[in-house]
Amino acid sequence: MPKGEDAIIRKKNKATRKKLRSESAKVSNRIAAIIAQKKRRQSGKRRMCQGMCFSLPTLEDPFNDKYMNPDAKKTKKVWPSKGDNNLTENGNDASRNKRKANGDHKSNGINQEQKRARVEKESTASAEKSTKKLSGKVSMDEGCPSKFLISCLKTVQDTMRDDKSFERGKHLFFDSWGFEYWRCHTSGRHVLETSGHATMEQIAWIGSAAADTITKKETDGESFTCPYLLFIVPSQEKAAQVRAVFKPLKAFGIHTVSLHPGASINHQIQGLKTCEPEFLVCTPDRLVELVSMDAVDISGVHSLIIDGLECSSGDAYIDSIKSIQKHISVDPHTVVFCSGLTDAYLPAVSSLLPTPMCRLS
Repeated sequence: MPKGEDAIIRKKNKATRKKLRSESAKVSNRIAAIIAQKKRRQSGKRRMCQGMCFSLPTLEDPFNDKYMNPDAKKTKKVWPSKGDNNLTENGNDASRNKRKANGDHKSNGINQEQKRARVEKESTASAEKSTKKLSGKVSMDEGCPSKFLISCLKTVQDTMRDDKSFERGKHLFFDSWGFEYWRCHTSGRHVLETSGHATMEQIAWIGSAAADTITKKETDGESFTCPYLLFIVPSQEKAAQVRAVFKPLKAFGIHTVSLHPGASINHQIQGLKTCEPEFLVCTPDRLVELVSMDAVDISGVHSLIIDGLECSSGDAYIDSIKSIQKHISVDPHTVVFCSGLTDAYLPAVSSLLPTPMCRLS
């Protein structure tokens, strides 16, 4: 296929993802408009509890009882007669000035104390946040997954609802492992999972998080000419399972290509020429062979997922993965799934993971 048609396909996929992401953001904008309109309607009404907020205590009412007790008896003012005006005028002015000075003094004291307490609180919060960043910890209230990511998860679950690998009656969004992975992914920490091979729920979260990141970066003006995500699997059967989970993301402009020994290498080379996939699922031996033939460029891979590491796989599997990492020029976000991790095997697995790293299991 001519190079111009590849550019048209890539541009069309980018426009599709941008449109879907903007549609998911319209809901929040509409809700924000409704809330703003409601606030404007209520802005003219003043509740009784706001009396303490906007009124300072006075000498006549030091506890603001007239705001807290609306049924209190009102005192009747006694106005001086005309003859007493000259006698009381100077006394009233002096008393008024004295009360005003006392009120201003109290008001300034209260404002200064509140300001000092607020500054101390902000400095303490800033120091705690800096400490968390240095220690590699992320608090629970630092953002939440976007609506676009949730839409990707829902699409995958609706498509794979009949698959026995998915747990029935449980939404993917409420998967605890997925949320922890998203926190590590957004904070730039690499992940080591020692519970075994990647499950369908874990694969769905990995693909949805990558699709969300692609659309965010494209919105900021960044473009991708190489595959964004590289998922390395030990066998052809596992490659088929991973591709089945990623396939529903095609509705969001995310294309997945599977490379394994089950198909002829010439057929796979022709397939790579006809499209520019965002996700690659492949066995390490076939990928090394295609890279050596310049059939695929993985230098710009931003997310590297390694599945199937175990003691029984031997050193050949790890050596193949290390040779693949040498062809990646950037520092990708790396996730390693392994099982049967022993003290003797731990250094070999750790050599595949940069720092900072966290273990989710």
